[in-house]
Amino acid sequence: MSVKTFKKGEVIYKDGDKITSVYLIQSGGANQCLIRGKKTIDLFQLGSSHILGDQIILGQGTHPTAAIATTETKVLEIPVEALKQQYEGAPQMLKVIIKSLADRLRLAVNDVRSSKLEKDSSPCPEDQVAKAFGSVFHTANHKGDRSQPGRVIVDWNMMKQYSQRVMGESPKRVEQVINVLVKLKLALYEMGKAPDNPEGPDEIQKVHFLDLGLLESFFEFYQYYYFKGGRSELLKVDELCQQMLDGLLKLCENEQPDRFGIVSVDFAKFGEYCKNEIGINLNNDHFNRLEGKGVFMKRKNGGSGVLLQFEVKEFRSIFQSWKMLREIEKWNEKGFVDMDEKEVVKKKVTSGGPACPACSVELQAGAKFCHECGHKIVAAA
Repeated sequence: MSVKTFKKGEVIYKDGDKITSVYLIQSGGANQCLIRGKKTIDLFQLGSSHILGDQIILGQGTHPTAAIATTETKVLEIPVEALKQQYEGAPQMLKVIIKSLADRLRLAVNDVRSSKLEKDSSPCPEDQVAKAFGSVFHTANHKGDRSQPGRVIVDWNMMKQYSQRVMGESPKRVEQVINVLVKLKLALYEMGKAPDNPEGPDEIQKVHFLDLGLLESFFEFYQYYYFKGGRSELLKVDELCQQMLDGLLKLCENEQPDRFGIVSVDFAKFGEYCKNEIGINLNNDHFNRLEGKGVFMKRKNGGSGVLLQFEVKEFRSIFQSWKMLREIEKWNEKGFVDMDEKEVVKKKVTSGGPACPACSVELQAGAKFCHECGHKIVAAA
């Protein structure tokens, strides 16, 4: 156990971060909140003798909320393992009482969280994501024209009216959802003159959906992990994991899947790609990090070396879901979907100082955990 001091406004942890320690506030205070881009949604104010991170008692591995110091705050940091040992050594009746109180607190936090999110003024609050994208999918699936192979075509006015009247979704949000799909090349706009203004500017006449399956996979994926609870970290985009998954998909572009949809990528080629394009030296921690995001693959010894085997269709679906999550984050930050934004891939290269063995990002002096990936840093003997 150790004592730590946080300055006013300093983030103690973010929602979705892995619970590695429990904090007992000794002096000062903390705001239990949700961080959404550049703004925060306040939930509770905590003070002296209050605990942060107690959800670990119920087996929850990540923080459901964030905590920000409201003034200079001194906390006693208790490692999770130390807390678990004390909890397991407590009398059975006391354990039952603690667990009951923790469960009641979890329900109360969830109720307040849901209430605050309902009042969230973001263009697409997280509790509305599945509904918004699901409305677009079901409208296109039900009203779309499938006469052209490989696409589903929906009249633009039909899309807005049906989504609003039947699905209860606003036309403005529907338009931004489709902008996301167009930006990611999963849909196209068909432009033309309005019938009542043939001399006017071109307007959207129809929407061509190029892959409704990926759209369905995304909102099903989102609603499952958002409303299930306890796995919200899967809805947080990890840039390094996204870059690695992109590399795997690029390396298997010309590979023919077998009858089970499985493709193989040479491990050495993937390691070389990661080194040259991302700036990391591939190791087991990177694969553990991918698995923590639900990306699993099999390693098999082949004639020329180790092969990475995976279901390419599943990986493409996960990759598209991550890209949509990133676009939703930008949408909520800017207030609109920026169709003209140029994609910039950042390469993580260190300046020669101490670096994280998992993601190779540069470390601050004396850091115990990597600020990028959360990897525990073992001090040199």
